[in-house]
Amino acid sequence: MEKVKLVNTPRISVIIPCFNRAHFLDRTLQSVLDQTLADWECIIINSGSDDTKQVAQKWVEKDSRFSYFEKENQGPSSARNLGVAKSSAPYIFPLDDDDYIESGYFEKAVAILDADPEIKVVHARVMQFGHITGELVLPKYSYDALLLRNCIICCSFYRRTDFDRVKGYDDNLFILEDWDFWLSMLDDNSKVHRIDEFMYNYRKHPSGSLVNSFSDDRRNHQDHLDRIYKKHVDTYLAHHGNPMMLYRENLKLLEFQKKVMSNPLFRFAKWFRKKI
Repeated sequence: MEKVKLVNTPRISVIIPCFNRAHFLDRTLQSVLDQTLADWECIIINSGSDDTKQVAQKWVEKDSRFSYFEKENQGPSSARNLGVAKSSAPYIFPLDDDDYIESGYFEKAVAILDADPEIKVVHARVMQFGHITGELVLPKYSYDALLLRNCIICCSFYRRTDFDRVKGYDDNLFILEDWDFWLSMLDDNSKVHRIDEFMYNYRKHPSGSLVNSFSDDRRNHQDHLDRIYKKHVDTYLAHHGNPMMLYRENLKLLEFQKKVMSNPLFRFAKWFRKKI
């Protein structure tokens, strides 16, 4: 088979960090190849895997829009940062090595980013598959909401200029790095566009699997949350005030709830509803 060559300068750089999940990689890369927009490059980063090189090189030989690099395993942030450093397109799209995308996603995202330079991020509705199926429902985006919980899937489109402005992903974060990245990149005035179609397919692994073991560690998760809070402390204080005051207000609400629930009238109303 003749190797396909990239004719035009790429509009999108797809960054795929890989770590010991080569058995999923063919489907991921095929979904990139199937895109209706042809002006892309796909940068595969082997982050210390022992099973990725052979699969990745097959795709590199098939189509010159795929490229392959190796590095030691230093986490997803480091791998994505290397991938972006090797990229040449104005728009960046991180893609996990076990997920896949619908064929029109690139074309739709580029049209949106081209049409409005003020849009910082483009993402779409997400369908889960694997251990859990159905839509992955994320909170509606606002910067206030983002400060409390991630509202944007990590595999979303953004501009290379914004990546450079915030100096990429934090290499010291091994989970929640995408949330921290959005907190650094966005602010109250940032525009985020969601395509109201299922364009991203997210593989859900069982809890407790090797894939999830790092993020399932509660102490590690708390350490990462603490680091993110301290890194963005001025922003948190400006939007949500002193966390100790919030904690005290929450305790007051819990005490009020207990009083309401212990009130005889409340218990009678609850019993009466069951009888109706």
